[in-house]
Amino acid sequence: RTSTQLLSSNMSAPSSTPDAAAASTANIQNPLASTPSSLRWVQAFELGYNEAPKTVEPSCFHCGKHESENAKLSKCSKCQTAKYCSRDCQVNDWKDGRHKLVCKSYQRLNDDFDNNADAKAAVRAELYARIRFYACPYAVHKTTQLGKGFLFVQSNMSLRDLSIPIPKDVTGVAMPRRSILMHFLTLGEYDSEVCRDDFEMAEARTKLSQIVEEYDEEKEVVLLYRMRCGHVAVGRAVLVPDYGICKQLGRDYYDSNNSAGAVQLNLDEM
Repeated sequence: RTSTQLLSSNMSAPSSTPDAAAASTANIQNPLASTPSSLRWVQAFELGYNEAPKTVEPSCFHCGKHESENAKLSKCSKCQTAKYCSRDCQVNDWKDGRHKLVCKSYQRLNDDFDNNADAKAAVRAELYARIRFYACPYAVHKTTQLGKGFLFVQSNMSLRDLSIPIPKDVTGVAMPRRSILMHFLTLGEYDSEVCRDDFEMAEARTKLSQIVEEYDEEKEVVLLYRMRCGHVAVGRAVLVPDYGICKQLGRDYYDSNNSAGAVQLNLDEM
């Protein structure tokens, strides 16, 4: 494909030659997409929350220009999501806007994401990869105080929004601050607090209680995810770093900085 053909109704990834473009696009990987082999999900379901559809006008992923501003937007041919008003904007976003790193993440959203259990599991694993060096020391620290339990991981964003490593949605608009809130809960607290406020969460009770009872708190952490969209998942993962380091980190940080018991993480500053 020649350079004059790249800027068409479907833009392709910029590269010095057509062959290089094909090779580089095929080999690009989401930097967070390496699912830890030590992470295993045992249950996932949807609570059925109804999110209001977004009505934002699509914009150029680089300069922000809208079609209403007489900008003809063309799609990236690989992800079929990112749009650009010019070849220059596409090239600059590929290099400076990090689209090269996240193209496959946008592509994943076009592959029937809402009905793709494997894609959702991959996003959950990527999220854990981002927070585990905070989550594991916190879980170990709280376990020494409260006994066996699990990390209740919640977000102000939907799983779709969390699936993109950078804070730019599928319309090219910057997302609001994406955060994670973690609580360590015992099963008793889960029953009296979480299920009392949202009875549908009781659907996770059987699987959750089973792995909380059987997991080794010096080797593993139990996870319960609930996203704003109503996506819920139960899983278990090997501690990273190991127990001794997690215990020291938890004591050093959370004893002095988090007496209230919850941890909030800004994903886009990590």
